[in-house]
Amino acid sequence: MKRYSSSKDTGAPCQRCMILRVFLGMVLFVVILGLAGGNELSYLKHITTQKVANTIMIIGFIIFIFKIIFWYWDKKRENVSE
Repeated sequence: MKRYSSSKDTGAPCQRCMILRVFLGMVLFVVILGLAGGNELSYLKHITTQKVANTIMIIGFIIFIFKIIFWYWDKKRENVSE
């Protein structure tokens, strides 16, 4: 990740700061939802940490494969134009 070089001039936070803010906001949202929901969230009991971890791994692998394909396609296109 790259920090914005002009972020001090515009007052905009860097990309790393934005990612951390979104992550912390989501954690806070989950905590508030858990405290406020209580027993009404019993229908979510089938969602386990293992299922969430597997989903994250599968999505990450799919994104990785697409990035490799697009990287290879871009390299191939650069070689043709030279």
